[in-house]
Amino acid sequence: SSGINAEWPLRPGKSKPFYDHVLGFTYLDGRIWFRNFQITDQAEGSLVEVGPRFCLWLIKIFSGSFSGNVIYDNPNYKSPNQYRTELKIAASHRYKAKAEKNAKKAAVEIIPKEDELDEIFHTITKDELKQAG
Repeated sequence: SSGINAEWPLRPGKSKPFYDHVLGFTYLDGRIWFRNFQITDQAEGSLVEVGPRFCLWLIKIFSGSFSGNVIYDNPNYKSPNQYRTELKIAASHRYKAKAEKNAKKAAVEIIPKEDELDEIFHTITKDELKQAG
């Protein structure tokens, strides 16, 4: 014998009373919803949700445990890396459109109106004297 005592104490101080539970599995919105209920009165069949409550979203189902042939592959699933990449691409398209819009604004040339007074203080160069004379 190994000397291990396999008996359960009669009324340990920290043990909780046993309650009957009902586990509910529901398929909705492409997900499997898991809910845990406690049966409060068996005669009436009344239930109180005690939790935990969570939702499972199937990505793949394999023929074996964690490996094997893929039986089901969710076509709507995107990996977190793929999702982040798509967000970055969308942001780059917004940036590119904004940059093109700003470039179009900058491309509009503003041609100043000629002023008659610009010629008043014009200095005549030697080339202009040769052409005139």
